[in-house]
Amino acid sequence: MLTKQIFRVHRITGLIAGVFLLLLSFTGSILVFSDEIDHALNKNAYQVQPGGTPLPLNTLYEKGLAANPGRPYLTFLRLPQAPGESLIMRAEYSADNKVYVYLDPYTGKVLHRRGNKGYFTGFLLYLHFTLLSGRNGSVIILCVSFIMLVSLATGLYVYRKHLGKVLTFRDKIEWKHRRRRWRNLHRVIGVWALVFNLLMVITGILIQWKVVGARVGKKAASVAVRQPIDYDRLLNAARAEIPGIAILGIRPPRAEGGPVLFLGNAGEAAVFGEYASTVTLQPENGLVIKKVDFKSATISQRLNASVLQLHFGNFGGIPLKILWTLLGLAPGLLALSGILIWWRRKFLARK
Repeated sequence: MLTKQIFRVHRITGLIAGVFLLLLSFTGSILVFSDEIDHALNKNAYQVQPGGTPLPLNTLYEKGLAANPGRPYLTFLRLPQAPGESLIMRAEYSADNKVYVYLDPYTGKVLHRRGNKGYFTGFLLYLHFTLLSGRNGSVIILCVSFIMLVSLATGLYVYRKHLGKVLTFRDKIEWKHRRRRWRNLHRVIGVWALVFNLLMVITGILIQWKVVGARVGKKAASVAVRQPIDYDRLLNAARAEIPGIAILGIRPPRAEGGPVLFLGNAGEAAVFGEYASTVTLQPENGLVIKKVDFKSATISQRLNASVLQLHFGNFGGIPLKILWTLLGLAPGLLALSGILIWWRRKFLARK
């Protein structure tokens, strides 16, 4: 009786999450290669002709502000790490309205400007996390993630006796048997993709929690502060705090007198991302407020830094991304096979 009730919960939660899983599985598999796709489609935005000494960061900051009306909060999203790379800045008007500006660091010329939903992979990312519906869509995706977690837990219990058979290739898909093929396929995919699906759901919930948090409540839009800040001087001070760090991003103060945050990589593993080590400085005098050298990071900091990379497979090169893409289709196949099983039992069995 207990198994029957748990199977009923598994079926209901699977059906509720099924349609969304088809969408999330498809878009997520494409987003694994989002960087490669975007660089291929927008080469001119990322590449520049080296031309002597780059302009001061203060000058480039003002160029970025001039390219965005309304003086929005502006960050140095990615500093050039090679002579032929552009400078990428992000203007934040709201959680759902961000503009990316690509500058030539030698001339300050705007190479490209686009909204967060105005390009292919940006559109897919917004669809993946918000269903193109802002706060309401992000809440729906968060709820679907929890429902999927329940579906996985109940599925593990229902198919517990089949785990050994599937993993030792003794439980085969009966393709010629019409009544069993989808049920067997559903079970085999579910068992083999169990660990990966749990990883996707748990990391997805952690990411989505932040996405929802950025959209809940009426938060006033941040604007760029007017206090003069010598970003080049602070950049050198930040580099001196953590030997060997490559500074990739800068977050200016969100309010007058606030700190400047420098983010970069000090040799940590790719699974922790490129922005794990940070130095927070007081803009007036360059005094250190906080420093995180990721070599001595806590377990909590390491887990938090690895969430995004584990979700999208951005830590093992192209081979791992191909694997993540293929495995990322598993939730969609589970949803499709589950819907077909339900359809057969609900309608075709009666006939």
